[in-house]
Formats: sequence, structure tokens, C-alpha cells
Amino acid sequence: MKETNGTTKGETLSFTFRILNRYGLIGDRQKYGDISPFGLISLTLNTLWRRLLFNYAYKGYVFEPFYKKRLRPFIWRRLGCSVGKNVNIGHAVRLDFGNAEKIHVADNVVISNGVTILCHKRDITNYHEGEQATQLPFIYKDVVLEQGCQIGINSTILPGVVIGEGAIIGSCSLVTKSVPAWSIAVGVPAKVIKVLTKPVKTE
Repeated sequence: MKETNGTTKGETLSFTFRILNRYGLIGDRQKYGDISPFGLISLTLNTLWRRLLFNYAYKGYVFEPFYKKRLRPFIWRRLGCSVGKNVNIGHAVRLDFGNAEKIHVADNVVISNGVTILCHKRDITNYHEGEQATQLPFIYKDVVLEQGCQIGINSTILPGVVIGEGAIIGSCSLVTKSVPAWSIAVGVPAKVIKVLTKPVKTE
């Protein structure tokens, strides 16, 4: 049951969270509802260095292809992502900064320029007229990019999606559902247009 301040009846929120939330500085009560002043300091310092790393990975263009083959995967690991070997990450790739630990990238994956990977979204299941969308809870789900898949330029991957082994996502696609292995998916929302098969051997 919702109260007038947007909290759920019986929900306990820390004083620190209430103050920050009142001024629009923090909103995710699921993650930070019980945050203390010391927790806030730790969160701020941790977010600062992670944000600097993220910005460096996002905007860097020099030393390509070393940058996309070595440096960006290294930075993503430092941010909390699981990243395999021989992964190529293009520039201007937006990972879900606050939920990087929910991103799992296997070996030989290619993530092209401008891709966005999201691991959280608003839960609109119980959203009704007169409510504030900013007060809705979040749904958190992992994103998995399996071995050898390729994500086309400027595509967006939503929470809970698994891109199967060897699959290809066409440019500018919106991936809302998992894509099976060895298939090609394109569009908004992305749909499978071709299932790949092994070549026929000729004598």
C-alpha cells in the first residue's frame, strides 16, 4: 500500500535517504533506502573513481585498436563487469554504470560503437493514474552476451536479455527479448530474421 510520500506502508527509510530523496539527489530506495552518512561518503568516493574510469572508456579514441581490444575490456572489469578474452568494445558504449556487475560478456564478443546495455528498468506492473512514475520500483536483471556474438552499432539491449553464441544483432536494433544462438536479429523491437546453419560440405 502506497502512502502519500510515495513509500510503501511499513517501509523503513533512513534519515539520510529521506533528506537526499526530498531534494531529488537520490531516488532508488531499493538500493539506498537504508543508507547511512558513512555509507553515503563511501558510495560517493566509489562512484567518483568509477565514473572517471567509465568516462575514460566511453570517450577515448586514441590508440585504436589497442584501446577497444585491451584497454576498454580492462576498464569494464574494473567497473565490475564479467568480461572474457578477445572482446572488442567500441567507443561511446553505454554500460549500466550502477549495475555493471550484472553484465556478463563471454570470449570473442564484439560490441560496436554506440551500443547501450541496460540492467534495470522501472516496474510499471502496478502503475496507475495519479501516481508518479519516478516513484516506481526498479527491476534488476542480468544481461549475458555469449561467446562470439556481435552487437551492431547504436543498438540497445534491455535487462534480462541473453544474446546466444554466435548471434548477430543488426545496427540500431532494440533487443527486448533473448536471441537464440547462431541467429540474426534486427529491428525495433529486434526479431530473428535468419537462423544460421553449418555450411554444406562439397566433395
